[in-house]
Amino acid sequence: MAYFKKKGDMKETFERCEKETVEDVLKLGFHAAKDRGIRKNVCEKFGIRSALSEKDGETIEAFYFPSYNQKGKIVGFMKQDITKDKEERGHWKAIGSVNISNKMFGQDIAETINRKRNCLIITEGQWDAVSIYQSLVDNVKGTKYEGMEPFVVSIPLGTANAVESVLHNSLYVKSHDSLCVFFDDDYATPAEKAKGVLKGHEAREAVAGALVGEGLSLLTVSPDFGFKDASDYLQKGKTDELAKLVQFNKRPFSAEKIIKAGDISFETLISPQPAGVYVDCFPLLMEKLNGFREKELSLILAPSNVGKSTVCSILAHAFLKAGHKLGMIFLEEGNKETFQRIVAAELKVNYLHFKRNPLSVATEEAIRTVYDSIVSNEKLVMLDHFGSMAISSLMSKVKHMHLVEGCKYIMLDHISAVISGLDIDNERKQLDMVLTELAAFCAANSVHILVVSHINRTNSSQFLAPKGKEGEPFWVNVTKESARGSAALEQFSWNILALEPEILPDYSRGRVRLKVLKTRFGDSLGIADVFRLNPETWEVMLDTEEVTSF
Repeated sequence: MAYFKKKGDMKETFERCEKETVEDVLKLGFHAAKDRGIRKNVCEKFGIRSALSEKDGETIEAFYFPSYNQKGKIVGFMKQDITKDKEERGHWKAIGSVNISNKMFGQDIAETINRKRNCLIITEGQWDAVSIYQSLVDNVKGTKYEGMEPFVVSIPLGTANAVESVLHNSLYVKSHDSLCVFFDDDYATPAEKAKGVLKGHEAREAVAGALVGEGLSLLTVSPDFGFKDASDYLQKGKTDELAKLVQFNKRPFSAEKIIKAGDISFETLISPQPAGVYVDCFPLLMEKLNGFREKELSLILAPSNVGKSTVCSILAHAFLKAGHKLGMIFLEEGNKETFQRIVAAELKVNYLHFKRNPLSVATEEAIRTVYDSIVSNEKLVMLDHFGSMAISSLMSKVKHMHLVEGCKYIMLDHISAVISGLDIDNERKQLDMVLTELAAFCAANSVHILVVSHINRTNSSQFLAPKGKEGEPFWVNVTKESARGSAALEQFSWNILALEPEILPDYSRGRVRLKVLKTRFGDSLGIADVFRLNPETWEVMLDTEEVTSF
């Protein structure tokens, strides 16, 4: 039986211990881990209990590492049965509640340290954390730093769950000036990578990458040649070397790497640009963009009431139909309405009619079928929030959607709503900051974020018919300069799209045209698809219009 199950698939499996309880373990005592070079007082400090052999009453047969919930209560233990081989089933067992939402191992101790939180060290395993703690404490004896305890914690459930464990404790992590990630320096094989397996090196990069832009310095350190991990130093009697390594060999983390031309294979050089998700109802747009690809940020500029949310729902439906997990952050409507958009698109019914009364445009059976399909495949994730929110909070939710929930595409409608209710002096600067962080996250991760932005209405003349053309239809012209907070929006977006409404003489809704204002991987800008919506099915109906470029 697995102790932890991530939605969809099992990442790591440990045997659950059914016979022992948390109460049973709490009755056990503390002993030195002599084989690992860890003193009894350090084991006791970290709450590491041990079970002795019933035969001689001296030989340690198992160690128990406590797991605390967010309220600071011991709710479980990870048991290491040292009578079993490392690779043998049951070597690790979970007792009680051990999951990624709990505190990291050692965090309960670190939280009680009463001094400035400078550098937090996070390790791959519990023994690594204890080894570093003891080495650093011993290394400062006889100096002015004696008695100054280090901040050391460990991810509790293995490298596969490293990012999730850190994000669940992000508030504590971000309370420090810097974070030092010290994991094993092993690599996953190509076969393991294909299965999504993370080893020490990949997990270290993933944890650091998840915290980019969070306002703390990111540092990494690796074991020296000849040592497998931090615990290995103490087992070989090299406690001083471990302390010096952690103190003086920390290196700043950067998602950008300095590489040589030879690091790029010839096969990689001649491989074609990968196509992204194609949205069939917008063929000319897809021709210009080559689809929506991972590691990119797309910006949609649109005036109010032009149907931007409808276009977003059309794109969202396409991402889901392509089999990708989708995160939707719609800040001006409730999750019910957001979900209804997706269901209406699948049923091919007028969303507005469906919203007013679903049973007026579809049978309960048809709605149930679509509902069950969407719910069962767990491909749709939404944010339960309305209105403005702090930039740090938004980034936390975006990271959770991608790194924890596995969303490959995330939609934000709209970015202006993020800061609309905040007490800030410089709206433009705040918008630029949001886009900068979102773009940096896209570049470092396999995700596509699509952001909607309202345009400035300071130039009201663009919404008026040209002189001499009063009483005739005209198009609202949207440019890159129309964007609110345009500096970062233009600079950091891979693709910038515009939704331009056709204004009819009676001010009723006419057609809408999609225009490409910027694309990094294409050379064809200008008007793409011109369309209106079928009033019955809410499907895109393309109009034939001369396509111009600029």
